[in-house]
Amino acid sequence: MQDWLTDVMEPPGEGLPGRAIDAAIRPAELLARADIALCLTGGVAVVMGSEPIGRISGPRLAQALARAVDAGERAARGARDEARRLRRDRRMLAANLSHELKTPINAIAGYSELIALGLESGRTQAAASQNAVIWEAAQGMLSTLDSILDLARIEADAAPLDETDVDLRQLAASVLRMLGTMAEARGASVAIEMEADLPFLHADARMLRQILVNLAGNALKYGGEKVKLTIAARVDKADRMLIEVRDNGPGMSPRAMETAMKPFARGHDDKNMLAGSGLGLPLVKALAELHEASFKLLSSPGRGTRAVVTMPPGRVRLAHSGHQEAFAFRRANSLFG
Repeated sequence: MQDWLTDVMEPPGEGLPGRAIDAAIRPAELLARADIALCLTGGVAVVMGSEPIGRISGPRLAQALARAVDAGERAARGARDEARRLRRDRRMLAANLSHELKTPINAIAGYSELIALGLESGRTQAAASQNAVIWEAAQGMLSTLDSILDLARIEADAAPLDETDVDLRQLAASVLRMLGTMAEARGASVAIEMEADLPFLHADARMLRQILVNLAGNALKYGGEKVKLTIAARVDKADRMLIEVRDNGPGMSPRAMETAMKPFARGHDDKNMLAGSGLGLPLVKALAELHEASFKLLSSPGRGTRAVVTMPPGRVRLAHSGHQEAFAFRRANSLFG
């Protein structure tokens, strides 16, 4: 029985109309009938097989058909809009990749030539400095490619967690060392705020590292000169672990935060700021959800930005909880849905 007929059908009663429609008929099939005009004026009997199960008057049939056609048109428009969005995302991906990969490649090529010249003339100190720039450019390329691969794996439901007990203090220190060149170039100060006895976190270490790299990298990119970056973590009263990356930069408006959470979009639109692929925050959210964690971005103009990942109690290795078996988590919702 088609849903669009259910609300307008009445019991068969006596003296059924001379024309009949099957209970499974679709709106397009009814519209294609040669006697559609007569059905809409004289009404129809509704049959299932050869058995009458109801009747619909002409005016009620016309109303139901109009509603069904309108719903079909809305669904078609939604499908077209979704197709346009996917095409736009592909174009944006191509454009962003072109920029994000071309810029560091040019830097690598240019500084390689300068290093070659410096070594020839004996300027080893300058060569070392230029080599640091090459390293940062190469890391930027790898980060962009890793983000794309991670998003693709998550969308394909092919991102299993390689779980282990992670020392978050050590991981945060490693991330800040990796970002040291960027922090030094921007005059940034960095800090870690975690208790010495902070419990280990049962998680995928690589994914957790990517979360911290993306959030801390964003703070350095968009926080302005001499930004103060802090990576903090604590266990709340509900035994959840709150991982926070905060800065005292220019902050973001609600609209900018909404934009920043969309793949390939950038929440910061200041032309003086460094460009980004637009994959960082959507990837952080997806990686957090793979761990059944939540992700929140808290900010306002002029008041800095706080990015908070809240890990569930089952992942926090509290001293009193004993050994916990690793367990599977449901897949995060589609990034592009």
